[in-house]
Amino acid sequence: MNIILTLLILGVIILVHEMGHFFTARYFKIPVEEFAIGMGPILYSRQGKETKYSIRAIPMGGFVNIKGMEVDSVVEDGFNSKSKFARFSVLIAGVVMNFIFAYILVFGNTIYNGKVEVSNKPIISQVFEESNSYSVLKTNDEILEIDGRKIKTWEDIQRVNSEIDSETMRFKILRDNKVMEKDVKLTYNEERKDYLIGITPKYSVVKYGFIEGIKASVVIYKELFTTIISGFEQLVTGKVNPKEIAGPVGMVKIVSNVSQGGIGLLLWLTALLSINIGFFNLIPFPALDGGRIIFILLEAIGIKINKRFEEKFHMVGMIILFGLIILITSNDILNIFKR
Repeated sequence: MNIILTLLILGVIILVHEMGHFFTARYFKIPVEEFAIGMGPILYSRQGKETKYSIRAIPMGGFVNIKGMEVDSVVEDGFNSKSKFARFSVLIAGVVMNFIFAYILVFGNTIYNGKVEVSNKPIISQVFEESNSYSVLKTNDEILEIDGRKIKTWEDIQRVNSEIDSETMRFKILRDNKVMEKDVKLTYNEERKDYLIGITPKYSVVKYGFIEGIKASVVIYKELFTTIISGFEQLVTGKVNPKEIAGPVGMVKIVSNVSQGGIGLLLWLTALLSINIGFFNLIPFPALDGGRIIFILLEAIGIKINKRFEEKFHMVGMIILFGLIILITSNDILNIFKR
């Protein structure tokens, strides 16, 4: 099931990417010979009026076979016969579609889930099982005093906890309309190097309005972008161990873990992957969209590159990419055996 779910998520992201190339090519009246999901042998195909639509055996990647992209192609209305702007638009469209798709997912998720509003009342919502207070305090207890200090807001609890240098506190609480006092032993947190009570405040989920949802989604979307850019920077600077990079096999494990958190987390992961694939395709590496865009930009500033060199450049890039896929997949399998 997790394998099918992973293939579905990646398939949808790739479909969206290739649709960007496809529809932009059609807009500029460039013939498209094939629209394929997956790589390798054809499992299913259907011939449309101008384009063959196919599903291929290897469920990784996909492509749009745009007529006239070959180096020596002189096809009428083919890719190479079009203006620099048209060619640039066709190449960048896949990335743009990935970014738009990610925002739509973030927006939908934000509108559906709403926002959490935390109450400032000193009423307990949850007591953590791993804390010492779990056997003493209960959900819906209202805290009136801590060590003789009056408590009126949740902020008062945080303030008193930081002021008192003790492992045990005397709580006066209101429970089931009865006032009672309890001695609570705090729990030491190794990570924070501090003593914690182990409780959380009450909260409610409020749905966003349409405009408010758009604004909130933009904030979340920016955070996703920042996370991905930071990840790429760490990878380039060597701060991330290449062995930690997940390939197709490792993705199944990630999807399995995230799916346990519900549809909301799965949508968030899909948005993250869609932006990731968009960024990856922007890398000025041979055979990727970014690598092809570089040649158009060079042409735009008057630097002509030999077409035979460009063809070999992309061919070498394709071989390297397939090698990287094999290497990362092998690393995923080794990590599974180690676990």
